[in-house]
Amino acid sequence: MSYSSEEISEEQLAVLDDLAMLRDDLVSELQAINQYEEHVLSLENEEAVTALERVIEEEKEHVAELLRLIQNLDPIQAEKMKRIL
Repeated sequence: MSYSSEEISEEQLAVLDDLAMLRDDLVSELQAINQYEEHVLSLENEEAVTALERVIEEEKEHVAELLRLIQNLDPIQAEKMKRIL
């Protein structure tokens, strides 16, 4: 969504701000998944491995939820996701 500064309403600015934060959160969740997966490969303790595997699954749920929210706020993003998935 690209707008000139004259044509953006306060509501549109709020949506853009929300999208920026949600996308930052999405990046953080994906980075966390990668980090946890690296740790699983290095851990010796099976209990710790099992716990991190559960955490990874939770993070993946967070990714899905964030993607859903982003799609709801950005119709162009939603359309692109539909074409890919």
